[in-house]
Amino acid sequence: MDILESVISEAKDCGGDIFAIGESVCGNPVICIHKGSYVGRRIIVTAAIHARECYTAFVVLRQARDFDSDTCGVYFVPLVNPDGALFFENGCTFGKPLLECNALRRREWKANADGVDLNTHFDALWGRGECNKRVPGPSDYIGDSPHLAPETRALAELTKSVVPDATVSYHCMGGELYWEFFQDGRRRARDEMFAAAIARRIGVKKVDGHLNSAGGYKDYCVDAFGIPAVTVELIKRGTHPFARADFEEEITANADLPTFAFGILEKLSESL
Repeated sequence: MDILESVISEAKDCGGDIFAIGESVCGNPVICIHKGSYVGRRIIVTAAIHARECYTAFVVLRQARDFDSDTCGVYFVPLVNPDGALFFENGCTFGKPLLECNALRRREWKANADGVDLNTHFDALWGRGECNKRVPGPSDYIGDSPHLAPETRALAELTKSVVPDATVSYHCMGGELYWEFFQDGRRRARDEMFAAAIARRIGVKKVDGHLNSAGGYKDYCVDAFGIPAVTVELIKRGTHPFARADFEEEITANADLPTFAFGILEKLSESL
C-alpha cells in the first residue's frame, strides 16, 4: 500500500467528514478530514506539503482519529502534496519528464510534480524569500505567480472558506517552531503567546524572527487572515530521508495538540 492509499485508508477510520479540497497536478486527491463542530472556533492542521516530509501525514491522522468536540472543529489536511510524496516514496513519475530526469534525486525532493515548492507559492511577499529559485527542481522554485499550483490553490481556497482561528503546519526536521511574519502590536503579542504555548507542549524550540521567510502557508495565514499560524519542524536531529517509523514519538507527542490549541485560543481571547 503506497502512502496515498495508506492516508486515505486511515482517514476513513478517523470518523468525521472526508472530502477532497482539490486535486494535485497528476489528478490525485488532496483530502481533508473534518472533525468536531462546524460552528465555533476552528483550526486547520496540515502536513506533507513537502514531498520528502510526507510521513508527517501520520502525525495529523493520529490527531484526526483522537479529536472529539461538540463546540470546536478541525480541518485536517494530512497530505498536501500527494504527487511529490508518491515520487519520494516509490519513484512514481506519472509520465512527467521533470520527475523522470530527476529519478536519482527523489529522496531529496520537496516540490510537486511540476517542480514547484508549494510552501514558497502562497501570496505572502511571494518571490522575496532568501532561498527562492526561478527554475523548477527539487526545492525552492516559486512558480510563475502565487497559487498557480493546484495543491497550493486548494489549500488557499480552503483557508478562505473556513477563515480559521489558527493554523498548524507540520514539516521536518529540526525540532523548531516558526511563527513570525511581520506582525506587530497586540497581534504579535498574541501570536507569540500562542507559539510559545504550542512549543512547550510538544517539546520544540520557538524560533523568533522573520528569517527572510516569504510565500509559505504560515506566512499567508498571518498576512491574509491576521491569525496565529505556526510551522512545526518535527524530529530534532538526523538527516533526510526519514522513514515512517521515525515519527512514532512525534505522533504520540502531538496527538492531543488540536484540543490543547483550542484551550490556548480561549485563554488568549480572555486576556487580550
